[in-house]
Order: sequence, then C-alpha cells, then structure tokens
Amino acid sequence: MMTRKDYVAVSDILSNYQDVMDSDDFYEMVIDFGKMMKLDNDRFDLSRFMIACGIDTKALVTHAMSTLPKSAIDHVALVSDVEEGWGRAY
Repeated sequence: MMTRKDYVAVSDILSNYQDVMDSDDFYEMVIDFGKMMKLDNDRFDLSRFMIACGIDTKALVTHAMSTLPKSAIDHVALVSDVEEGWGRAY
C-alpha cells in the first residue's frame, strides 16, 4: 500500500510536467495515476490529488457548468462557491 508520502512524491513529479505536456494529456495522466491510487487506498482523495498536481479545478467546474442547460444551473453550486485548497493535499 502506498502512503501519504508516496502520494505527495508522485504529485510533485507530475506537477513538473504540467507546462510541457498538452493539457488534456496531462489531465488524463493525473486521472490515471489517481485511479491507481484510489484502487490502492479507499481513503485516497482524487480531487485533492488533482489540486496538488496543479489541475485547475475551478476551470473544470466552469467548463462543466457551461455545458449544462440554463435551467440546470439554478440547481447546482455556483463556481464562485467552489474553493480550492480544502485543507491538506491528502
């Protein structure tokens, strides 16, 4: 089983590749690592891992919100309600 120390090390390594890779490829790579870690540890928090890797979660939420019909937007949290940095990365 991987430890918090391992998750931190992997997120540090992955974050170094954010600027040299296509953003879609980088996102997919982070998600793939996150899925592997979630299978290893049920308590692993993928969203915190994504933030630690440098994924802009607000941009993801904004994009997802832009794909919803206008009537659905009234029923979900506004992007301004979503805050980054929900405590520690793991």
